[in-house]
Amino acid sequence: MAEAGVFSSHEIVEMAIQTEQSGYRFYEAAAGKVASTPVADLLTWLAAQEREHEQIFRTMQTESDRHMPTEEYEGERAEYVQALLDVRVLPDVETGLARLAAMKEDTEVVDFAIGFEKDTILFMYVMRDMSAPTAGETIDKLIAQEKGHVARLLQMKGQL
Repeated sequence: MAEAGVFSSHEIVEMAIQTEQSGYRFYEAAAGKVASTPVADLLTWLAAQEREHEQIFRTMQTESDRHMPTEEYEGERAEYVQALLDVRVLPDVETGLARLAAMKEDTEVVDFAIGFEKDTILFMYVMRDMSAPTAGETIDKLIAQEKGHVARLLQMKGQL
């Protein structure tokens, strides 16, 4: 990380990559744990989606090196990003797998996944604001996909 409390656009992209990695590792592990085949299939699909998103973010890394967003006051975005990081459902792979181990019902897994997807959407909105303008369209498409993930998870939850 750059100076304390300051995140560069490149670091924000790296955080997005780590989030996607945590997501697909959680989804892969969860797919092997749940009892319901439809839930397992959805989790497997979500894992593949998160892997695709990771690759998209990797292509954005070079461009992110050249962009530094403006702020209303010094540290504004860094404070907001740090607040999001502090309260996210899936802060890292190890935490996600530990929480998964404690889950007994498929509904718990689906609820956790919904929380993760919502956190990811919030993070992507911040990322869009901090990214180069040319990245905005790509991030908007990813946000739409993440919203679709939430919708599918909510639909699945309704079927359990």
